[in-house]
Amino acid sequence: MVEHRTSVTARLALGALAVLLVGCGTVEGAATPGEIDVRSLDVGRYTTVPADLEVGRKPTDGPVLEGLRMAGAVVFPHEVDPALIHNWGTDVLDTPQRASETSAISNVNLAVLERHRMIVGFDVAEGSLAFDRTKPAIETDARITRVVLLRFPGAKTAEEAARELEATDFRVSPDNQPVPIPGYAAAHAHWRPGIKTIGATFAHGEIVVSMFLQHASPDIDALAKRVAAVLDAQIPLLDKFTPTVPDRIAELPRDPDGLLRRTLIPGPADQRIAISSREFAAWPGRAGLHYRPVEPAELGAAWDRGGVDSVANSYSTTLFRFRDDAAALMFGATWHDTLSAAAHPVAAPEGLPQARCAERRAGSAPALTRCYVSYRRYGAFVSGAEPGGVRQQAAAQYALLANAQ
Repeated sequence: MVEHRTSVTARLALGALAVLLVGCGTVEGAATPGEIDVRSLDVGRYTTVPADLEVGRKPTDGPVLEGLRMAGAVVFPHEVDPALIHNWGTDVLDTPQRASETSAISNVNLAVLERHRMIVGFDVAEGSLAFDRTKPAIETDARITRVVLLRFPGAKTAEEAARELEATDFRVSPDNQPVPIPGYAAAHAHWRPGIKTIGATFAHGEIVVSMFLQHASPDIDALAKRVAAVLDAQIPLLDKFTPTVPDRIAELPRDPDGLLRRTLIPGPADQRIAISSREFAAWPGRAGLHYRPVEPAELGAAWDRGGVDSVANSYSTTLFRFRDDAAALMFGATWHDTLSAAAHPVAAPEGLPQARCAERRAGSAPALTRCYVSYRRYGAFVSGAEPGGVRQQAAAQYALLANAQ
């Protein structure tokens, strides 16, 4: 099955299964010359009508939407250190409480974030070894880089927050020592001699870059150089990013590229769903790279060649927009041709000859069925534990894409 660089899509597999499907079974649409008549497809009780997403706007949407914009402005650790091929977590941090729970921030800093009116953050972490929940990171030989972008209501506030975040974390241990970062005199950083980690903050405009890095050994020169390398790559991305004016964040479009309305949702099309980076959101532009496959390498190459420029996620469905129709088809073929040893092909939906499905077992967990279906320049994965239901999802997703034209 597809392995993604981040954990975003790992949450898709079973998330929608507990949701009661209450949509009708009638397939909307009409036959288009040269295309499949979607009215002939078995879509079960899934909706095939594009949703009006602005109708469902929630008060909590704004900060998450700004965080998703920031997802396109954060540096990927593997872009700085190619050895960091394993995801260690990524998400929008839509409250100071959530931000304070990340390892790059430290939970002692909640008061600092609240005092300086943190608006939203985005967090990404990658390591040279796979994440192991059974073992503290410090007990491994992994190299780790975690980058958190924190948005504040002004450049002066961000500068003060960066200084206070570092000072508060510094006071946690009397053994901590300040560390200069080469080329970044305004950066604040510290380490504990003999410990192979470093924490650092740097304010750039309205955004604080908070970093936590672990090395294979307690080499402070190497750690400081790694922080500098992260900033070398991060600052140009922030220079291209325009933060939304705080009093306009609530007005940010829920579906900036029109991709989320084309993505299958459980239940009726007119339901009100809050934007959630984990379950229901659009990841436009560079933010979509958080869904780029890592393994197998052939699938990552197919993504690159296909020119994916936007991604949307809706529970157990992930939709990609490719450069053209051929790229969408090729990505699905590459996925099917490079299935892992734990996966095997299974029957695709009737009436969709280009759809592809596979089943994968992972230990004692229930088998997961995943199908890929494409329509014009769009390609989508749908997933679930019940093969027949997943085939209906795939058919409904195809019909939805056709009806959204």
